[in-house]
Order: sequence, then C-alpha cells, then structure tokens
Amino acid sequence: MDGLSAVLDQIRLNSVVYFKSNFAPSWGMDVQKGPFAQFHIIAEGDCCFKCDGEETKELTAGDILIFPNGTAHWLAHTAHSKKLNGQDVVSSIMQGRSIFQTEHSATTLICGHFEFDRSVDHPFLTSLPNIIHIRNIEGGGFSWILNIANLLIAETQTDSTGSSVIAERLAEALFISAIRYYIDQDHDQPFLAALYDQKISTTLQLIHANPEKEWSLENLSKEAGMSRSSFANHFRDKVGQTPMHYLTNWRMLIARRILEESQEPISEVAEKVGYGSEPAFNRAFKKVVNQTPARFRRGRAAA
Repeated sequence: MDGLSAVLDQIRLNSVVYFKSNFAPSWGMDVQKGPFAQFHIIAEGDCCFKCDGEETKELTAGDILIFPNGTAHWLAHTAHSKKLNGQDVVSSIMQGRSIFQTEHSATTLICGHFEFDRSVDHPFLTSLPNIIHIRNIEGGGFSWILNIANLLIAETQTDSTGSSVIAERLAEALFISAIRYYIDQDHDQPFLAALYDQKISTTLQLIHANPEKEWSLENLSKEAGMSRSSFANHFRDKVGQTPMHYLTNWRMLIARRILEESQEPISEVAEKVGYGSEPAFNRAFKKVVNQTPARFRRGRAAA
C-alpha cells in the first residue's frame, strides 16, 4: 500500500453530503470555522468566496472548493450579497426548506464535509492546506477529478437505492483526488513532499507495512541506500519528524486501532507493533497517547 493510502486508511476518512440545492440570486452564507473539512462543488452557475486574509475569488460551474482544516469562509452569489449563518442554511435545506430557493436559481451547489480522526499525531494532518481550489477550466490533466465531481453531481440527482451511500463514497474519492492534485502542485510541504521522494516514500511503505519489525536508524538508512546521518536529515526535512519519532507514532496509531476494534490481550497488541515486552509498550503508548492502553480501551468502549 502506498504511503498516502496507508495514512488515509488509519485516520478513518469519512464523508457526509449535506445537499444539492438551487440558490436564488443574491444568496450568501457565512461558514464558521469547524472541526470538519468542508467542501463545495459548483454544479451550475457562478459565485465567489473569501477566507480571512485572502482576496475574494470567483467560482464557476465545475469548480471544486475544499477546506481541509475547516477554515472559516463565506460563499455567496456576489461579494455584496447578504450572508446568513452557514449552519442555519444547511439545517434549513436538510429539513426540506431552503432559505434561498426560488424558481430562478443563480447557482446550484453540492455541499458537505469530510471528517477524520484528528486526535492522532500524524504529519499528514498538519501538512494539509487551508484551501484546495480546483478550477473547471484547468481540465486536461485534472479531468479525472472533474469526472468524479460529475458522478457525484449525477448521484445527488437520483433517489435510487443506495444513492446516498454512493454519493458519500464518491465524495471520499473526491477528497483523496484533491489531495493528489494538491501534491502535484506543491511538493514542498512536509510529509506530502516525502510521497514524491523515492527513498523516503520507500521507507514509509516499509514502516507502514511492517510496524512489528525491529527497525533502527541503521537498518532504515540501509533500506534507503543512504548513510545514517544523511538519511536522518533527509527524512526529517521531508516528513517533518525524525525517523524514530515517526516510527513510534505510527506504531501507536496501529495500536490504537487494534485496541478499539478487538479484545486482543495487550501483550499481543504490543508484539504486533514491535514491542517485545508489555511494560515497554505501555510506557511508549502512554507517552504518545497520554494514557495507558488499558485505560484507552476502556474509554473507547464506553464512548
């Protein structure tokens, strides 16, 4: 499994599609900062948006807008449109009534959010940009993203059996594709940059696939074909963490999932993530997660 797929699998990416709705001229909504990654697809018409510290930007039919960090923003027909509370707009539409809906629509939007486990310590989450804006006019090399968006638009127009589940899976595919798009545009962000570095991406795949192995700086650098010092510096530059720090955090992420999803003895969980003794695993887990494995499991079971 490639580096990005492994991480997305562990952070539990899910999506919720709120609505596909026609908005009348002069509509506007103010979306507050939140815990989820919001997305908007301009299915028809045009509009504009703005985030704090950014200039107002135009959006046209086919554009895709994603806010991976839940950044506050407004979205409106024009910059001068009155902007209502975004949560009120969403609640109204999901209850079957639209504040802005009339016979003469100016814009058709599909809106929703992505969610993932932000309680985990992984550099992927801190490397995400505040905005990903994919323009329809870019076409060409990014037509596959627009194809996914078009499939999502089509699925929101049907009441067929399973359509809501299909729409949510398509939305998740859209998010992953948008991340790939962003990586193609910007190779400099820590961790995302590592996915394009052959030596470091190979190392990440080894760690992800074999967390139980007795990895050390020496054998990891050997796998990368580099000296220990060069590898350590290069890994830190590309990933944003030292190799051993990343290894420990990845092991604890795997351990969290096993503890949540099974009743395996903690000693067996320790072995699966590379610890020969339960006490050593308990110490490492508590250092990263701030509680013992047993307490973590009890807390998740009670949630």
